[in-house]
Amino acid sequence: MRQSKRTGWGGQRQGAGKPPGEPTKIVRLPIDIAEAARRAAEARGGNASGIGGFLRGEVRTSASAPLVTAAVACGFPSPAEDHLDRALDLNELHGIGRADVFLVRVAGESMTGRGLFPGDVAVVSKGTAPRNGCIVVACLNGDFTMKTYQRRGNRVKLKAENPAFPDIDVPEEAEFQVWGVVTGLSRTF
Repeated sequence: MRQSKRTGWGGQRQGAGKPPGEPTKIVRLPIDIAEAARRAAEARGGNASGIGGFLRGEVRTSASAPLVTAAVACGFPSPAEDHLDRALDLNELHGIGRADVFLVRVAGESMTGRGLFPGDVAVVSKGTAPRNGCIVVACLNGDFTMKTYQRRGNRVKLKAENPAFPDIDVPEEAEFQVWGVVTGLSRTF
């Protein structure tokens, strides 16, 4: 333990500092997303200084609903009571509560061609390896983006799924990391 010669104060204190856990990194977020993260963390009674709690799905209660296994036509009604299966737990379906799964709210319209619209909540798995054609959440030079992942040799392209937005060719010298692969989606009407 090192102390200040002048006052005798200072040095390490037991229990002081950031608790060990996942490594962290400073990133830039749009102000509206940073504010939403702060509000979400505070609403849960958590630390408002980080985004980690905002992105992690929490299983607080187990809720389920009956699952109808018969296909539901969008035209004429079909009697479905004979086709009830076991209850479906949406937390289980999306892996909510697993350490490798987080949630992120979709912002922008660059992925509408793949069915992701502003306000949707994407389920993202850090444990799933990216492959060509999957949708990823990536950090490129400190900025987050959600795009279709395409890799050819050592070259990576992040493809926008809306012709109004450009694709991103990831330069070799760029600071680039795939945070996870989108595995599910939640949308309310």
